[in-house]
Amino acid sequence: TSNVQTAEEFASSPERQYFRSKSKFDAEFRRFSLDKAELSRYEEFCRLIEKFHNIGEVPFSLCYTDPIHGDLLPINNDENFARAVQSARPLLRLLIQRKGDSREELNGFGAPGATRKKRFLGQYLLPAGVRTARPALSISLPEDFRQVSSIIDVDVVPDTCRRVRLVKHGSDKPLGFYIRDGTSVRVTPHGLDRLPGIFISRLVPGGLAEGTGLLAVNDEVLEVNGIEVGGKTLDQVTDMMVANSSNLIITIRPANQCSVGTLPRRGSFGRSSQMSHGSHNSNPSVVSDDDRLDEDEIRDHTAGFEGLDETPPRSTHDGVITL
Repeated sequence: TSNVQTAEEFASSPERQYFRSKSKFDAEFRRFSLDKAELSRYEEFCRLIEKFHNIGEVPFSLCYTDPIHGDLLPINNDENFARAVQSARPLLRLLIQRKGDSREELNGFGAPGATRKKRFLGQYLLPAGVRTARPALSISLPEDFRQVSSIIDVDVVPDTCRRVRLVKHGSDKPLGFYIRDGTSVRVTPHGLDRLPGIFISRLVPGGLAEGTGLLAVNDEVLEVNGIEVGGKTLDQVTDMMVANSSNLIITIRPANQCSVGTLPRRGSFGRSSQMSHGSHNSNPSVVSDDDRLDEDEIRDHTAGFEGLDETPPRSTHDGVITL
């Protein structure tokens, strides 16, 4: 059976099973419709494009136009191909370009000749004694990139807090941070009130959490995937994070408040949670300056977690849970 539908067959078939596409290669245009159920892999889609435009021997790159913002986005793996198919409302607009003819390569990014042009120009601009031979670095275009973190719900989360999404994409690599139980100071009408809380105690060097730059030591964890951690034990919070480790959404109160309050608003989307509706009116809290002086209960739960090659040395005030 063929994945390609004619105009008559497309009109008589359920629209939800097919998506329409219009592709452009040089001055050549093609219109076709494809079955969503039968076509789910990027390689299969590329073979169909090669067949439609008869470019089997031509290396090419594939992009599509975002129907919302009009951006030209790449298609180079199964994930962004699936996202492109979802955006086909009602038409998926494709742009097929020869390798080396894309806008990024024409501007010098990923083009092998970009460094040669700079050297050619430099030999006339620099004095004779300043000329130095440097090895040329080849910067290629990204082929298989995916989002690993984002700041979400900036319109509903209080300015003193931050909601972070961490995505592992099926990797066995740990999230790369330790958590501990401690105490925080909340400002109440009756004065300062010390309450138990969950904090990030350490970031694993080279881990996912450190690479995002969105989490820091002593950040207080307020929610895990929309569920408040207030009143829960360290083991319960750990179980919540492990269960949602593939797509973890945590709401934190950063220890460094200078890093919050000036977040971008474009592209955020709403997500209902207990904090979004009920915690706006709650009193703010700050990390106690005496946290390091308090003797927190230390429990070793790191033995059951795998994927961490090096375990940092523990102290009497540091993390007890590795994620």
